[in-house]
Amino acid sequence: MRSVLAADYGGLFKRLTRRLGSAELAGEALQETFLRVERVSDTTVVQSPKDFLFRIALNVATDRRRVERRHLSLDAVEALLDIPDDTPDASTIVEGRQEIEALDRALAELPSRSRQVFMAAVVKKMPDHEIAALLGVSVRTVEIDLKNALKHCAGRLGRTLIRRAGGPRPKS
Repeated sequence: MRSVLAADYGGLFKRLTRRLGSAELAGEALQETFLRVERVSDTTVVQSPKDFLFRIALNVATDRRRVERRHLSLDAVEALLDIPDDTPDASTIVEGRQEIEALDRALAELPSRSRQVFMAAVVKKMPDHEIAALLGVSVRTVEIDLKNALKHCAGRLGRTLIRRAGGPRPKS
């Protein structure tokens, strides 16, 4: 087999290059074919050694292409490495903490029931009718307390209060 490969190396190379469309891949496939032929027993009988060698080289090339398809291209790796960092920087963290402290101070200034309504509605996401039942007041009182608490906190934080469209909050 080795002697057939050595004798017809040029012909196999041309055939593979035409079939694969790449001289580089054809050369690599023939080198690997030579290594595989080394493992084939000398007693193995082959009807057409040139076709046998060509088939081995095609299989080698097919295996290489499969392996290459599994690897990411350089562009794909660069795209993966170019993921923006969403982690807040130190100044953003400090600003966030300052806003939380300002909100805590604003909440501390509220009357007890307004603070309870705010915490239940905004933090716990409770519906107005449940808050009213919990505090023993009307739904309308809860709506007024929540509106006043939001207005107070927005003012203390220097924010503009956006009014909800469509009336009271939806019931859950």
